[in-house]
Amino acid sequence: MAEVRHISDLSYEEKIVFLRSFDTIMTDCDGVLWSALRDIPGIGAALNALEASGKRIIYVSNNSTRPAEEYKEKISKLGVQFKYENLVHPMLSIIYYLRKINFQGLIYVIGTTHTKNLIREAGFKVLDGPNGEVEEDYMKLLKRVHDGESVKMVIFDNDLNFNYAKFMRADLYLQNPECKLIVGANDYRLPVSQDFDLPGPGPFVDAMLSSLAPGKKPIVLGKPGKELGEVLKEQFDIKDPKRVLFVGDMINTDIKFARNVGFQSLLVLSGGTSREKMQANKDDGVIPDFFADSLADLRSVFHGLAMN
Repeated sequence: MAEVRHISDLSYEEKIVFLRSFDTIMTDCDGVLWSALRDIPGIGAALNALEASGKRIIYVSNNSTRPAEEYKEKISKLGVQFKYENLVHPMLSIIYYLRKINFQGLIYVIGTTHTKNLIREAGFKVLDGPNGEVEEDYMKLLKRVHDGESVKMVIFDNDLNFNYAKFMRADLYLQNPECKLIVGANDYRLPVSQDFDLPGPGPFVDAMLSSLAPGKKPIVLGKPGKELGEVLKEQFDIKDPKRVLFVGDMINTDIKFARNVGFQSLLVLSGGTSREKMQANKDDGVIPDFFADSLADLRSVFHGLAMN
């Protein structure tokens, strides 16, 4: 891959140009602000320093399963003031999109109880299930899932109880040419550390996409979807995407998203990607503009300029 420079290795003049090149920082959360196994030192101080310098901070996660109150608690523990309006995850973006298009109709949601409740609380009609064990007979299963409901939208987000019955029901609804598909989280791997990760919902999403009729395309409102980028640019009044720095720890999710949307990108090595993994990457389409050990290095760059 092309050489990617650590932000601490930039010259004094390059650091000034870099820091002046963005007004908004959009940052992933898991692996960037915190880790499942350890604290990441200096994150709160870095976020506060960036905001004090006039930078806007927006939190962009692919995890809709965590309630907003938990995001508030985790961010507040960093010593940072939390603003609900600056939190983004797939279900919030989906609600924004549904309101924008003034969606009317029945929605079939594959997701957690929490995410389905968010859609209901936003005023939309939600259908879910089947939940629990189903009888192992194709014809009996078909009668259970083929309900004839006039579903106009299927939403596919992370569902820890996903099963074949839900897949079948979604497929039957999507055979209607008028029924559209929105995809939220589609991560292939969910990193716990640089050496240990879990399977994500991506393979299930791929199976759903492979069953779509030719020419039918999903609306992807989770990273790395281009449609998510369009929503964020409108929602946060982004006129010039190059004035946004996206910070993330995953190449195929965060950096790919930044490249898809036209944001600058900073890969941090505090989460699911090690320096070795970064250097082994052969895909020119997901090369970050810069990298750092953690987001705290941004504060070090600011501090270094102030001391000179």
